[in-house]
Amino acid sequence: MPLLKIVSTKDGMMTKKYPVLFVDDEQNILISYKRNLRKYFQVETAGSGPEALELMRSKGPFAVIVSDMQMPVMDGARFLEKARAIDKDSVRMILTGFANIENAISAVNNGFIFRFLTKPCPPESLIAAIEEGIRQYQLIHAERELLEDTLQNSIGVLTAILGMVNPQAFGRANRIKQYVHQIAERLKLKDIWQLDMAAMLSQIGFVTLPPHILDKIYNGEILTEKEQIMLEEHPGIGGSLIEKIPRMDIIAAIIRDQNKKFSEHEAPAALTPRKKFISLGAQILKVVLAFDGYIYRGMSKDAAISMLERDQNSYNRQIVSLLNDLQVLEKERIRKSLPLDKLVSGVITEFPIISTRGKMLVNKDIQLTEPLIQRLKAYDRSVGIRQPIRVLM
Repeated sequence: MPLLKIVSTKDGMMTKKYPVLFVDDEQNILISYKRNLRKYFQVETAGSGPEALELMRSKGPFAVIVSDMQMPVMDGARFLEKARAIDKDSVRMILTGFANIENAISAVNNGFIFRFLTKPCPPESLIAAIEEGIRQYQLIHAERELLEDTLQNSIGVLTAILGMVNPQAFGRANRIKQYVHQIAERLKLKDIWQLDMAAMLSQIGFVTLPPHILDKIYNGEILTEKEQIMLEEHPGIGGSLIEKIPRMDIIAAIIRDQNKKFSEHEAPAALTPRKKFISLGAQILKVVLAFDGYIYRGMSKDAAISMLERDQNSYNRQIVSLLNDLQVLEKERIRKSLPLDKLVSGVITEFPIISTRGKMLVNKDIQLTEPLIQRLKAYDRSVGIRQPIRVLM
């Protein structure tokens, strides 16, 4: 069911009709709600707490939920507490007699009831309360949209910086995101967007590594002890950068734990839901990073999976088993040789991009972004780049 239903008014203007759920064990009261309020709201009714919870799952979300306090099986306060677990954004109200005011006030103080109304409640008072609840619901969503816009802009800036400073890391992050998303879908996880962002930003700490170390990493060369320490520090650096952005604490924690061995994670039963999500996200990221590393160096999919299966101390075997269903090969691309001014965002380098002085600027198999293309154009104006450039489209 859509969140909003658009209806026509008599004067031809368009107004929003918000869904409101009423819960009461007396059918005649529910009938009166439908009769008196359906011209103002999109009314749904339920005769008990359990029935209302099922209705929330099948027809939600609801902008406002109004429940009677005294009901058999499950009282109103208990129902609204469970309703909050299903949809924390719905504005919850409770109807109560004078004898139950203390219980209603306690429910309000516990933080899951927006308002309590006393019985009998005149229709105009009920309508006014619901309208105020809808305004609160609108405010919640307006604040969320603002936060999401801020979040998306922040992520866009960070990934653009990564693409300019380290195209290899940016290209890898794009591959990692695709793999992580597929695994999360197979595990039927909620909030996959957080795992997508953790994957996309998993390499952001690489911006602190010197170019010669990056070259050794991507060429599969052995690092010195000091260089290895610097490499192992990048998840912590990345996590520290990300946690400063609002609503990114979980994503930052996943990034920070991406190198943590499977055996080092606590058992899921000992963790809170939040910590369990972080732990699983980090385990997925560790498996996918290792898998992508093997594939990037030319190993077959089956051989890469076999390598991971041998190290059950480091990798979650359940996650490794899901790699068999992973879509690794991309669709076939068209090869083209293009001048620099014809490059567009999204093409992949078939061969390295080299300066006229013989310096490699961008490695092969790197997806070009608009900021990177602009950087190459600036370099071409000052130094020069060998053209045409071989790309896959």
